[in-house]
Amino acid sequence: MGKQLSPDLISLMLSLFIFLLLVFFVVIAIAVRYRKRKRENEQMRIAFSEQLLKSQLEIQHQTLQQVSREIHDNLGQVASLIKINLNTVQLQNREASELKLENTRELVRTLITDLKLLSSSLNTDRIGKTGLLGALRSEVERLNKTGVFSATLTEHDHIPAINNEKSIIIYRMCQEILNNAIKHSQAKEINIDAWYEKNTFILKLTDNGSGFNVAEKMADIHNTGNGLLNLQNRAKVIHASVGFKSEKDKGTETTIEMPLNNT
Repeated sequence: MGKQLSPDLISLMLSLFIFLLLVFFVVIAIAVRYRKRKRENEQMRIAFSEQLLKSQLEIQHQTLQQVSREIHDNLGQVASLIKINLNTVQLQNREASELKLENTRELVRTLITDLKLLSSSLNTDRIGKTGLLGALRSEVERLNKTGVFSATLTEHDHIPAINNEKSIIIYRMCQEILNNAIKHSQAKEINIDAWYEKNTFILKLTDNGSGFNVAEKMADIHNTGNGLLNLQNRAKVIHASVGFKSEKDKGTETTIEMPLNNT
């Protein structure tokens, strides 16, 4: 008859088995969590790449629209004046012809200067060269040049650099917010405030437009496919948040917050 195992040995073996079983489940749980996180990171990377490409294309499209308007409203007018001057030069009247030719040369210089400015606007990599705040300054200048809007950009204290890819997405978000203020709110005053607080970059865009009911918009956000959802989706892929404050006839305030330890 075989020798029986002692109760202490049985207890030890049972404890060892339970311990190994626990280790096995812990390893499995860690592996599953790792694979899940890896899959989520990959999905986030794909979403970020898609959003970056979409933002770049939208910026390019809007830039081309702006250039088209500028060519039609400004360059086209200058070119027409040059053509009229050249067609009406009276060679038999030396003094009058010299005056008209000098005026034409001045118009040509203006045309060349404006073309150089337009060529810089066509450079879709300008955000990488000027930075996010530099690009927003250009937007403010563009609004003020219309004579219809009073726009300001206020930079509070020192703001650390933001990488180009996230700057492009934030810039496109700002363009969308500004376009909404211009087209839909009848705003005349638009202000942008930028600052850095508790390792977070903050942009606040306010206007004095007609405003809207935020609760109603948010409640119907998935059915209407409106710009609020689009802005939230853009913010999500760069680990940022976007908030809205607005009341009827009291303007709108939109705040973008992005931790800079993720840039």
